[in-house]
Amino acid sequence: MTNSVSAAARAADQPTNEARTPHPRSPRPAVIYFFGALGGILFGYETGVIAGALTFIQKTPGFPASAVTTGLIVGGIAGGAVFGALVAGRLADRFGRRPVIFVIGLIYIVGSLTCAVAQNNTWLIAARIFLGLAVGGSSSLVPVYLSEMAPARTRGRLAGLNQLMIVTGLLLGYLTNLALSGSGDWRTMLATGAAPAVVLIAGLKLLPESPRWLILHGREEEARALLAGTRSAEEADRDIAAIREVTTHTPHRRELLAGWIRPAMIIGIGIPILTQYTGLNIVTYYAPTIFESLGLPHENALYFTIILGTVKVLSVMVGLQLIDRLGRRFLFLAGSAAMAVSMSWMAYEASRGDAMSPGAMLTAMSIMFVSYSLTWGPVNWVVLGEIFPLRVRGAAMGVAGMVTWLATLGITFGFPVMRDAWGLTNTMIFFVGGNVLGLLFCKFFVHETRGRTLEEIEEDLRERYDRKQQDKSAQSENGSTS
Repeated sequence: MTNSVSAAARAADQPTNEARTPHPRSPRPAVIYFFGALGGILFGYETGVIAGALTFIQKTPGFPASAVTTGLIVGGIAGGAVFGALVAGRLADRFGRRPVIFVIGLIYIVGSLTCAVAQNNTWLIAARIFLGLAVGGSSSLVPVYLSEMAPARTRGRLAGLNQLMIVTGLLLGYLTNLALSGSGDWRTMLATGAAPAVVLIAGLKLLPESPRWLILHGREEEARALLAGTRSAEEADRDIAAIREVTTHTPHRRELLAGWIRPAMIIGIGIPILTQYTGLNIVTYYAPTIFESLGLPHENALYFTIILGTVKVLSVMVGLQLIDRLGRRFLFLAGSAAMAVSMSWMAYEASRGDAMSPGAMLTAMSIMFVSYSLTWGPVNWVVLGEIFPLRVRGAAMGVAGMVTWLATLGITFGFPVMRDAWGLTNTMIFFVGGNVLGLLFCKFFVHETRGRTLEEIEEDLRERYDRKQQDKSAQSENGSTS
């Protein structure tokens, strides 16, 4: 894997060995942010397209259906993503963000085409696991890259582009399902996932390396030129001074376990788990299946998912405007409360059986999508991209990404089994509890980061830890003197 990334670095303009002089012109910020977030479209597309393809796959000879098989096909991508997220972060710290993005694009292309030619469930599941390496890598790397490129005053909105790209990819997947539903050509549905990856690789030459990574590796002049293209000269000088300050700290070989980083790691592990525990992904991955189980024809179910996908895209657009205005913590709390209510409504509708109103269920799901997309959807990626110290950011984000995909695997694999064992109503009640737990976690553990530079957030971690150590020392001294 190390050799492949080294080769990728050379293929992507040799970012690890190029001349250490500043670029004469920094790319336009819009270009940087678009291609930096493009991995999110790939992530979302692979999530959405399998939802509609699943029914057609199960009707194909050689692909017998069962709850376990369904869970493995859908959840296989999450299984691979566990390892992709963990490895991508470490490689990005060593070789740079850009060459690892190049490798991720290649895996998307090969993985999508391999899924499309699968001849049985085992083949398809294996291909989905391989594809998951890229999904996991992009989910951990894209938020870091966007957070490192964006100025503090707009970081929430710009880093949140990742979520907008994810839901846009999700909607594109749903639209592809509908366009091909007449033929039932699920192989073409899965193969089209390679197209955005080709665009990503083609645009890689326009994508600069992270300035924070450049400074960390002694390439300050290049970093200065890039920062000057995305913020004012005063902001660029201030950011460089702050980055230089935090890079003077000597890294510990096991710094992820250091006491001062522990609060960030608690958030970085808790938020991914609770994001999956909202129940949003059971709607995302299984919406057509849920609607069909409630008596709707497959084509109507696909139309309903497109409505949900459109609602999600529009909601994320609004949510991006709120992150830097209302703050991360407030949106987490409000989102948890709203999702608990909407999931309760979904559970009630499911409990009515034949008397259930499809319109009411669609409305409840739409409220769920709006609530998530205004709050947890964009905010969780923004927070994960900004809470970790620079020297361990890639590795820590890799751990957060790994946890994200372990939780996703548990939910996507577990939902069909839970639904068969408990029934749809009780399964949804389970996720109501998840939203209540998420509200309590954010109330007691999450600190506001709105408007602060990444370096200020890092220094806050150190200062809070130092104060706690001083308080402990004072208590110990008082105890010994008494």
